[in-house]
Amino acid sequence: MNERQHKHGIDTEVFAFREKKEDYLKRIYKTNPETNAFVLEVSLDDFSEIFNGWDPSPVKRRDMDPDLVGFLEECASDIPLEFPLELQFYVPKDKYDQDRESLSREGIKNNFDFTVHFIRKELQELRRKILIYAIASLAFLSVGYISRQHVGPNLFTTILIEGLSIGGWVFLWEVFSLIFFSGQEVYGRLRRYKRFQETKITFTSR
Repeated sequence: MNERQHKHGIDTEVFAFREKKEDYLKRIYKTNPETNAFVLEVSLDDFSEIFNGWDPSPVKRRDMDPDLVGFLEECASDIPLEFPLELQFYVPKDKYDQDRESLSREGIKNNFDFTVHFIRKELQELRRKILIYAIASLAFLSVGYISRQHVGPNLFTTILIEGLSIGGWVFLWEVFSLIFFSGQEVYGRLRRYKRFQETKITFTSR
């Protein structure tokens, strides 16, 4: 098998895997055939269940219920980012109110916007730490290397130089950890919540 055939075989396998995953997700989640969006369905006894009952803020600024947030985040993690999402809330007919629907939709959207804002701030803090740790690592390793070349060997200087070298490698590991572990997790959350910002929210009485 030549390289082109091998690449075609891999592409075919990847496509088949994606197709299988999409079929599996469509068995779990309802889909909107017009938009190809996955619909996250939530049944409510009352509009108040959307938000945290301990938060006294007005609905527009009230935090969402932690259990609902956990459910949405879990679903968003399951569904690949290339697929759009829709939120479908079901409310009993005797509890349905158009004004509360409008306020609830605005409150949900505000929650998504606030979360994206705070995740971006978290990323800024992450970048600041990466820069500080990278500078510290470079400084420690450089001082350790220069000292090893110019300082006479004795117990104190040996311990000091080794300490500087170890400290430099520890800071360098922190840089890699923040970039490849913490950073990827935060970027993933940012992408998921940016998708939530574009999510269509509908309420149905039943």
